[in-house]
Amino acid sequence: MSNKRQAADTAFQNRIYDNAMMQRVRQIRTDGHYLYHKAQTPAGQNEADIDGRRLLLLGSTNYLGLAQDPRVVEAASRASEKYGTSCTSSRLLTGTRPVHEELETRLAHFLGKEAALVFTTGYLANIGAIPALIGRHDGAYFDAEVHACILDGVMLSGAERYRIRHNNVEDLSARLAGSEHERKLVLIDSIYSLAGDVAPLEQIVDVADKHGAWVMLDDAHGCGVLGPQGRGLAHATGMTDRIPVIMGVFSKCFASTGGFVAGSADLIDHLRFNARSFLFSNALAPGQAAAALASLDILIAEPEIAERACALGDRARQALRSMGWRCGGDGTQMVPILLGNDALAFKVTMALADAGVLVSPAVNPGVPKGKDLLRITFPPTLTEAGFCRALEAFQTVSTRFPEALTGAGESAMSAA
Repeated sequence: MSNKRQAADTAFQNRIYDNAMMQRVRQIRTDGHYLYHKAQTPAGQNEADIDGRRLLLLGSTNYLGLAQDPRVVEAASRASEKYGTSCTSSRLLTGTRPVHEELETRLAHFLGKEAALVFTTGYLANIGAIPALIGRHDGAYFDAEVHACILDGVMLSGAERYRIRHNNVEDLSARLAGSEHERKLVLIDSIYSLAGDVAPLEQIVDVADKHGAWVMLDDAHGCGVLGPQGRGLAHATGMTDRIPVIMGVFSKCFASTGGFVAGSADLIDHLRFNARSFLFSNALAPGQAAAALASLDILIAEPEIAERACALGDRARQALRSMGWRCGGDGTQMVPILLGNDALAFKVTMALADAGVLVSPAVNPGVPKGKDLLRITFPPTLTEAGFCRALEAFQTVSTRFPEALTGAGESAMSAA
């Protein structure tokens, strides 16, 4: 082996082994707090078997509890039998199936747009659509807490980047007023996955219109739960006609994988040929498209499901706050518990697992330092017994970690 090859090996090993992330992973494993990449076997509607234990699953984004719904499972199975398990091609070439076109047509109608385009994942939707809309002479104005895929899409676009203070309309207005780009794209989430708060959409759209900017709304966490029949934040605020680009995913409320962008027919036709992540990715599997379509049918026929999801979130928040936990996400299905310390987040997560409840910790770099939290959802398919079981676990854990609480709290059972 040459000296240059040995030097290359050392450089790559440093990158692989000695980077800050891997040092941190090793420390978490040493501390006994490592809980990632665990194989889970679904056991009933809201439980999973993990390492031989059956846990109540509250850490997923199965917001409406449809992932094990027999109607959705059957639709996916039928589509797989009819079209096969994979399209084995991009949509541009031989990968388009009738179920893709039906899903896109139905989505566009559901969202009040002329057309929609389905991507293989939500991540691919954002990193494909954003660079197809703006380039290096344009401006990207993004909320400080948008999802990572928006940040990656902005970086891929080469546009000048403007980081806006979270949900701060005044900061957005000042940034837009101070730049003269031909194209200005404002990028926001509907519900932010950190603290669970909702964007002030009407004010943002007013400011964007005033300064000649487009708004792209990432409705990943809102589509399916907010607004009439779960049609999303744009419908809930009456802003549909004033938002040119709406993005969403199937992995939250639609019991599937994949993502989509909805807008004008011209916009969608442009993305078909200019969104590289669409052009050069294998098409969404037919079974996944059919699962999303079946979930959409259920949502339209049974809008009370979305209402129950948000109502149960509010009920859980009230109970958890009475124990002293700091919760965000008012009025939504998301119940983030704010801890502010990654070590504490890991300890509380492990303690909850010991008490029979599985939640998801969100720590840096997934969240900014000091904003570490637990991501929790209470799907509407959760039984009353399951709901009470979850609260009992949180009550038990709260006594072990008083540093995680805002105060002594009251009994949660009375609030529930």
